[in-house]
Amino acid sequence: MALKRQSRGATPRAPRVGLLHYTCPPVIGGVETILYEQAVRLSKRGFPVTILSGRGGPLPDPKAARLVIIPELELTLHFNLPLTAALWTLADSARVRMISWVHDISWLNPIYRPWLHEGEPWELLRRQHPRITPIFVSSQRLDQWRELTGTTVGATHVIPNGIDPAALLQLGDKATALAGRFGLLGADTVMLAPVRITKRKNLEWAIEAAAGVRDAGRRVQLLVTGPPGPHNPRSLEYVADLKRLIERLGLRDSVHLLFEESPVLTGEYAIDAATLSDLYMLSDVVVLPSGSEGFGLPLAEAAIFRVPVVCTDLPAFRELAPDGATFVPIAAGSSGFTAAVLTAIESPPARLRRHVMRTLSWDRIITERIEPLLSSS
Repeated sequence: MALKRQSRGATPRAPRVGLLHYTCPPVIGGVETILYEQAVRLSKRGFPVTILSGRGGPLPDPKAARLVIIPELELTLHFNLPLTAALWTLADSARVRMISWVHDISWLNPIYRPWLHEGEPWELLRRQHPRITPIFVSSQRLDQWRELTGTTVGATHVIPNGIDPAALLQLGDKATALAGRFGLLGADTVMLAPVRITKRKNLEWAIEAAAGVRDAGRRVQLLVTGPPGPHNPRSLEYVADLKRLIERLGLRDSVHLLFEESPVLTGEYAIDAATLSDLYMLSDVVVLPSGSEGFGLPLAEAAIFRVPVVCTDLPAFRELAPDGATFVPIAAGSSGFTAAVLTAIESPPARLRRHVMRTLSWDRIITERIEPLLSSS
């Protein structure tokens, strides 16, 4: 249950928001997590947020929201019908706008049905209050509510629950900063080349594959993690060649040589082992277009993180991964490598990941759906 109360003098863009649920973090549960995520993100956007709960606290971040514990709120659904009746009465007030977040419907749950009876107050659980805005976590719940109540609530009343990919993956500070700077969580495809920059790594094919992904209509980011090779004085010339290719293909905002992110004064590598692990988890495909290799450690690392690998058909790669990687003959050229990458990122897991990242990001849901909902009259 989300309640928005307009206070005297409040700006239209920052009304006071109360989030009401019978328990809150650190109590573990799906709705408890959703309530906290909404509170944190709305607070960061300037909404004064209060969580009203029957049990829980202290919050993981006590500064995220004001917490008010009201023991009488601990019962939920049909177990706290006096609260339901009180909220119906409160919704009649002109100073209060109320939003009901519908996760479950007691009247449609066969487990709860024996507890319900005809007439009030049980009847309130299957009736649409004209001053309460219902929001449903799925189209299924919306359809069920329409059938139960006979109301004609529109599809715009469906707002799904979200996820926080960075928190779910437990990204470190460096990877979080890189993800924010390069928009990795909003990209359709993240390509990773976890190699040093040397001529034999044949990184031109990786860059040209990134152009192919972009030309296929996807937002792409290619990350090259390693520094220039230390043993060849011409490595920096190769870096310059790659930069010219990046410019020519219009990929300045899509291809990143991460050694350039290293602190100038300390000389430390921008990508340490922990950050590299994070980048594997953020990636949709690992690309290894080498012209020659004696082993192939990145291929083994990618396998541990279950990231698809597209690599050239080299004996070292074949020996390391006799099955599971996508091998591209050298003779197939850059176009063959690009075609293999495009196939790899169209696997069912890759499509599902892209869909979830695109539609269920908490920041996107808050910005595009919940904030306009709260700010509307």
